Amino acid sequence: MLESKEKSILEAAMHEFAEKGFEQASTNHIAKMAHTSKGLIFHYYESKEKLYEACIHYAIDFTLKELNYKNWPITNRVIKDLKIYSEKELQFMKDHPDIYPLVVGAMTNPPEKLAGRMTELYADMKSIGTEYFSKMVDNLDLKEDVDINTLHAVIQSHISYYEARAFSYLKQYPEASMENMRPFIDQFLAMLSMSFRGLVKNEDDLLY
Repeated sequence: MLESKEKSILEAAMHEFAEKGFEQASTNHIAKMAHTSKGLIFHYYESKEKLYEACIHYAIDFTLKELNYKNWPITNRVIKDLKIYSEKELQFMKDHPDIYPLVVGAMTNPPEKLAGRMTELYADMKSIGTEYFSKMVDNLDLKEDVDINTLHAVIQSHISYYEARAFSYLKQYPEASMENMRPFIDQFLAMLSMSFRGLVKNEDDLLY
């Protein structure tokens, strides 16, 4: 449990880093927003990098707790479910506007000293999505001649393609909002739907 002053520092820092990025963010301004001293900031966090890393951890942990990915129900209506979940994500990012630009900035343009750590954090986040998609595919009512391992490989290729396009776009347009990502999400869902056609027993399960 964070102390109230430490939480105030983190929330102010998240806003500053989300708005200005790591390099341009000012610890003086963070102290002012948190109604504290710069010395107290460095009492809790020994460097600007440590403060930034703490913000990313806080943002990711809060997101995982609020969206509760691991407990999303898995049904046969996979495309419809994914559409619902993506809308939940969009609404969450609207309700917490600092989180999306903060995390995206950390993954696409991290501080040099923290690049390796940010890559590790992204891999941890990605593993949650990979686990969900694996369970989703395993739960599908597939036709008897469908090879499940091949289907897993196809889904993973779609995920990799989506990630590559999304990251390229975000590096080019670092101020893009979660709403700007909607076309990428819609295309990803359409690709999944097309891949499943002819493979599942009931194609109504693929409707939006």
